[in-house]
Amino acid sequence: MANSYDFIVVGAGTAGLLLATRLATALPDHTVVVLESGSAYPDNTHLCQYDKFQVFERPDLDLGYVSTPQAFLRDREIPYFRGKGPGGSSNINFMVYLYGSGEDYNHWAELVGDDFWRWDQTQRRFKEIETFHTEVPGVLKKYAHPLTEDHGQKGPLHVSLPSHPENGITGILDAATRYGMPLNLDVNSGCPIGISIAPSSSFKGYRSTSESIYTSRRPGNLTMVTDAKVAKITFENKVAVGVETIDGRTFVANQEVILSAGCFDTPKILLLSGIGPKEELSQHNIQVIHDLPGVGKNLSDHVLVCLGASYAQGFGLLDRWKFDSDPDARRAAREQWKQDGTGVINLHRSCMITGWLKEEAILKTDEYQSLGTLSKQHLAHGSVPHYEIIFGGPQIPPTYVIPEGTSFLCAGVGLMNMQSRGEVTLKSANPNNNPIINPNYMSHPYDRRMLSLAVREIMKFFESGAIEPEFNGYVLAPKSQSDEDIYEFIEEQLLPIFHANGTVKMGKADDSAACTDPNFRVYGVEKLRVVDLSICPMTPNNHLQATAYLVAQAAFEKMIAEYSGVSLPRDGGGHSIPA
Repeated sequence: MANSYDFIVVGAGTAGLLLATRLATALPDHTVVVLESGSAYPDNTHLCQYDKFQVFERPDLDLGYVSTPQAFLRDREIPYFRGKGPGGSSNINFMVYLYGSGEDYNHWAELVGDDFWRWDQTQRRFKEIETFHTEVPGVLKKYAHPLTEDHGQKGPLHVSLPSHPENGITGILDAATRYGMPLNLDVNSGCPIGISIAPSSSFKGYRSTSESIYTSRRPGNLTMVTDAKVAKITFENKVAVGVETIDGRTFVANQEVILSAGCFDTPKILLLSGIGPKEELSQHNIQVIHDLPGVGKNLSDHVLVCLGASYAQGFGLLDRWKFDSDPDARRAAREQWKQDGTGVINLHRSCMITGWLKEEAILKTDEYQSLGTLSKQHLAHGSVPHYEIIFGGPQIPPTYVIPEGTSFLCAGVGLMNMQSRGEVTLKSANPNNNPIINPNYMSHPYDRRMLSLAVREIMKFFESGAIEPEFNGYVLAPKSQSDEDIYEFIEEQLLPIFHANGTVKMGKADDSAACTDPNFRVYGVEKLRVVDLSICPMTPNNHLQATAYLVAQAAFEKMIAEYSGVSLPRDGGGHSIPA
């Protein structure tokens, strides 16, 4: 049968394409097909690193999802960008590549009851994924100095630091350290605390994606089918035997079906297939294959608000802002990049700064004290940040014109360890309908308290003498540093960082909210796994692109051990793993 394969991977996104490529390479006698709902791309224009702050707006690359009205954000409906087509969200993210805290993965292991997820093993998996180009120009060595031996050198994903310092970046770093933020020379060491230059999933001006991994390493037993939106999984009794697409095609799985459709569409497909809370399935007249209450629940994320301030001349990313506002210069630079991937366009927007910081005051609040024991222990750990500050991102507000003779500084203040939880549900039994996405942002008192503390601290930094040019006032900020004004600002301005996860949570067998076991198998059925950010039992303190690749690498190692009998190394070696 032409549509019969050993493994069916649903979704050619960040995790799905890496997993499929790994499996097909390691199991040459097995066939693997990846089914992608989006279309193939006609060119590589989306790979230009300069475009990372607006490429997500392209309708051919984005699924166009929107949240429900958010009750704690003045009923705002928030666009939620999700990648479409081969490569998924690795095509449209900001390319920040961060592991998170090693303690995040120790916490993950504790939650799911499997030491496979501990940091000592996770760190080795990150090495398997990446080729980390550790070289930095001399002027940046004061601010970034990752050691080659601490990072992967043979993996399929290119990760790098800026090859040229973007003018103004060092001034921001110096101001942050004068204020008292510690400098972190390698944010991916397992302890992210401090201010640092963020590594990027790019190299020599080009974005590195899961699709570029696939095209560069595709084995002959791997097939990708685009424009193949899956409607549901087909079962015989409780055994997954294949999938059906919305246009009526059937694909048969001789071994397993692997859902990698993302945090919104993976639970949607499970629900349409009869796996989920029986009450919701009955509401849509869907036959219950297995009552699994946690499907679609536990939706988690990171969120931020942006602050902007005006200063006297000579501070910030002035060259970038000038280039961004000059259409002729941009047009000429883009033509140069299209010819050979070089030119001035690779300099601008090349540097992002991330600060991963703790706010000890939160530990004394009622909101913190009300949390569960495990959550409090995790938040109190020295390597676990409470919030993130981002410099060098897109200009916010985008319409602001920097007056002659002044400069401008914009910062994103991001909340880590969110306690609010949302859900993904069905609009109907029609697979053509988008899922209903309710992140339920800021519904938990801890989140409101922690983000307000972080905003207040960064306002103090903005107004401090650590930033040497004279502070002219805010362009975008709360009216004051009072709780009331900060809360009002958060309600009006808060946005997601687009790190949705957790809707098909991994967990122990006695966890009533768990949907998969530590081996990615869906509870209650056979030959069905989930391999994407849906399975996260907690949200790591990073930008979750790296976690998506990690999930794929971890699933590959679990599966290859089952199918080939190979026990993969756990000591930082691993050259037997296909790269």
